[in-house]
Amino acid sequence: MPLPPSRSCAAALLLLLAGCHSNPACNPEAEYTQAVERPRLQLPGTLAQSERMAPLVIPPPQGEAVKLDPAPRCLDEPPPYYTRKASTAAAGASTLAMDSAEDVVHAWAVAWSEQNAPALLKFYSPSFQPPGVAGSAEFMDQRREEVTTGPAPAAKVDDIRVTAQSADRRTVTFVQRFGGDRVRKEMVLVREGGNWRIVSEKTLETL
Repeated sequence: MPLPPSRSCAAALLLLLAGCHSNPACNPEAEYTQAVERPRLQLPGTLAQSERMAPLVIPPPQGEAVKLDPAPRCLDEPPPYYTRKASTAAAGASTLAMDSAEDVVHAWAVAWSEQNAPALLKFYSPSFQPPGVAGSAEFMDQRREEVTTGPAPAAKVDDIRVTAQSADRRTVTFVQRFGGDRVRKEMVLVREGGNWRIVSEKTLETL
């Protein structure tokens, strides 16, 4: 009568274990079992131990920690070299249609912060109406001089708010910072040929 498969496997395993005691290949004194008893690897005399072999020693503090005077504060704006990439958008604004009036205001602010008068003036519409009695050409000359030689404002405007007057007309108010001075401004932009252009600009208040 043949044995069931489970009993056949058990019987084969018992025979294998029994044979291991008499099989020379299972000799605990075999050469391959002695590898762990070989002497440890020794470095040549001309080779110094690496830093990884030595324990890490943390030096004690030397005196009192240096205190910065004045104490550092959080930056209101990133350093100028972090805003250089934005100059490409400002310089090319005349050929690229901005997605929104808000985008134009942001790019306009970046151009001014980099004192890039040609890029900034391209955001104005030919039908721009300056505040007061000055003509458009006179205003543009004054703005060019102001951007080129005057103090550079922050690249980012604050508290920007956009109001849609119609499908192609937006009123945008924002706060522009010149160092410690802040002014709130208002711009009206219209869509001309697919591009948003500034048609009016005025200062509402000094904060």
